[in-house]
Amino acid sequence: MQRWFGRGEEQLPPALARGHQATVVAFASGKGGTGKSFLAVNAALALHQRGHRTVLVDCDFGLANAHLLLGVTPPYSLHHLLEGSKSLAEVLLRTPYGPGLIAGGSGIVELAELGARQMRVLAKALDRLAGCHDVVLLDCGAGLAPQSLITVLSAHQVVVVTNPEIAALTDAYALIKCIARQPLGPAIHLVVNRVGEPGLGRRTFARLEEVSRRFAACQIHYLGEVPEDPTVTHRRLGQPPLLHVSPVCSTSVAMMDVIRELERHLVVPAVSTGMEARMTAQIRRW
Repeated sequence: MQRWFGRGEEQLPPALARGHQATVVAFASGKGGTGKSFLAVNAALALHQRGHRTVLVDCDFGLANAHLLLGVTPPYSLHHLLEGSKSLAEVLLRTPYGPGLIAGGSGIVELAELGARQMRVLAKALDRLAGCHDVVLLDCGAGLAPQSLITVLSAHQVVVVTNPEIAALTDAYALIKCIARQPLGPAIHLVVNRVGEPGLGRRTFARLEEVSRRFAACQIHYLGEVPEDPTVTHRRLGQPPLLHVSPVCSTSVAMMDVIRELERHLVVPAVSTGMEARMTAQIRRW
């Protein structure tokens, strides 16, 4: 693992330009176990490889695992940043695979009940990251907890990850409906993970898209499907990301198709406030 250094102290990467804003993409799911974090981690790796200055922030408060999926053991995490014991530069790691990482805390009760002050600290940190990266990926917690929804709704784009099973689809629709209710919410994209046969992802999307359009009055976009693969399911935590070790396996090829489609949407809206302002507005609403 590496950090950015300068004058003997850890520093953030330099700002790209005055007023620069990264595209902020939230990975979200209605329920746990859909493969959301797996996709977020590999998306960070792929976007870095494709020339985007990328950082992944694990916002799965209290249940974080992005560092395990990246095979790294960071000394500091989001917990240290939010409690004020470490600076943003100190918790930001550049992983061996290229993208930066701010690890979340795992098994820390305080992170499951963040207050407005801590959320504002996070908002300021994300705003600074957006000034020195091209893409900021947020691995958000599953479900509809307020602190997770605040983070999701502050992004420019949200990637909802689901599975073809009815329980996962029901929870995905609940999340989409919550996002659609908010004014000026992020664009919504869908990835269907762990599909058992080719084309099932597209059919699953068609069902969810119709329900979302008819009953939530919102449009969702299809990014693609990723096949069920027992070798991926049984991978051990702490191993390098799949795209690094097996770039030509069927799952990696499918993920790259998804990421290339996502890449087409990596634009900041013409009228957009900074990350801190967007997140602060969401905090006030809640």
